[in-house]
Amino acid sequence: MRDMDPTALVLVSVALGVIIGAGTTVAIVRARAAGKRRAAEMRPELPEIATSILDEIDTFAVIMDASLTPVYANPTARHEQHVSGEQIRAPEFLSRVRRVMSTGIPDTHEPDPGNPSDTVRIHIVRLQRRFVVVLAEDLGEEQRVNAMRRDFIANVSHELKTPIAAIGLLSEAVQQAADDPELVRDFAKSLVKEARRLGELSRDVIQLSEAQSTLRPEDRETVSIRDLVRGEVESHRAFAAQHGVELVVTDDAELDRPATILGRPTSLGSAVANLLSNAIRHSPDGGRVGVGMSFDKSGFIVTVTDQGEGIAPEHLPRIFERFYRVDGARSRGEGGTGLGLSITRHTMRAHGGDVDVWSQQGVGSSFSLRFPLHNPSGSGKKPKRIKKAKRVVRVAAKEAAAPPGQPSADHEKGSQ
Repeated sequence: MRDMDPTALVLVSVALGVIIGAGTTVAIVRARAAGKRRAAEMRPELPEIATSILDEIDTFAVIMDASLTPVYANPTARHEQHVSGEQIRAPEFLSRVRRVMSTGIPDTHEPDPGNPSDTVRIHIVRLQRRFVVVLAEDLGEEQRVNAMRRDFIANVSHELKTPIAAIGLLSEAVQQAADDPELVRDFAKSLVKEARRLGELSRDVIQLSEAQSTLRPEDRETVSIRDLVRGEVESHRAFAAQHGVELVVTDDAELDRPATILGRPTSLGSAVANLLSNAIRHSPDGGRVGVGMSFDKSGFIVTVTDQGEGIAPEHLPRIFERFYRVDGARSRGEGGTGLGLSITRHTMRAHGGDVDVWSQQGVGSSFSLRFPLHNPSGSGKKPKRIKKAKRVVRVAAKEAAAPPGQPSADHEKGSQ
């Protein structure tokens, strides 16, 4: 070694360094590969097709591994507010997940209808022995709609039961009193009253169903609100006269500005008619019902004001509910069904508008219908645009017909 050339010694040292470095690199690469294999054995990759499907669905979806740790959440789960992390970590829920993981038998939790706070349906399914898929769906809105539907059916059944029973009893009474013409006439008047009440209830139920349905494009037509309101006022004058009530119409809106809306004329007419009939019924003899029309920034306003007894503050938040009556005995006695204001609100909202109420006991009530206009702005500018377009076309036509180099008369006039 003493006699080895220095150059050769350097080369040997470099070669040994390269060999040792290569060996170390190979050892590191093999160690990493072994670690990946062990990790794959402990936690296999999530099936790509499963995550792709769960990414596309609107249902809350989470995948948990054997340690009950969430390893995947689809977009809906990441933004869902009804199912929280606390629910996923709840002991009862985790025990259900462990049971599915060990047995492979799917588990389902259905919400308790009697518990308003229990609104989430949960499905737990095992995936490839090492994973569990948790699917959750909040049914709170569905439960609310079903409850409203059950209440509506119960209310309709209750309302129908009374006139139907009365008609049956009166019919039997008429048969038994066949020999007494005066008594038959009295029973017949009652029969007519109950039959009318039954007919009004059936009509209002149909109108409410129509008001709650989606307004389809083919149902829309141009409706003049002024003509609609004035037509309903005229049709109610006889009814107002029977109650000793005067109908007064005031139109503070710009008469040259059209007030039109796209919608269903019969439904809009019913909305106005319900307010008029209510105002007449609740006005005193010799009273006055005012119908006002005006524009504001958002549309056209129709206000129906009476001089009745007014509505107590505790009733105002509920007067638009179905079958809600401030004075049930009086409403039934005068033929009211308790659906009129509900029909009006649903109709207005279906057409993009709304209805508001102001009332003071001993003073009266005022209901305002807010209509979104079909052409709320620019109605005054449209004729100017049309005139300008016609003038431009006329000038262009004359210029085309004029000899080269000679301007038309309109062109000269416009340049002055």
